[in-house]
Amino acid sequence: MEIKDKKCLCGEGEFIVMACSGASDLGKLSDVIARKLSENNVRKMSCLAIVGAGIQKSIESFKSKNLLVIDGCPIDCGKRMMNNSGIENYNHLRLTDLGCKKGETPLTEDVINNIYEKAELIY
Repeated sequence: MEIKDKKCLCGEGEFIVMACSGASDLGKLSDVIARKLSENNVRKMSCLAIVGAGIQKSIESFKSKNLLVIDGCPIDCGKRMMNNSGIENYNHLRLTDLGCKKGETPLTEDVINNIYEKAELIY
């Protein structure tokens, strides 16, 4: 299989959101919220894996953007990746701080909308 210079589909813009899209219910919820912010043109979603992989060109670009990092739980994988990469100026939202519980939070429209309303206001 040959891959020819495919452009990354991550969003580019002034306002960026990245989510820990972990395997738990809260990882999925983080991802859903980030995607909804992107779909509603509130922020462009970009891939947190770029930061974790140490893609320096993108990391340098992110340093001048208005970033929102969404983590599901207190392990803060997204926040740790940002800090480890030298990105210090970003907004952080942790779903457990909003009452979500790992392994116990259903992905209902009410839960999604409640978290989304809070995330949408972060600048």
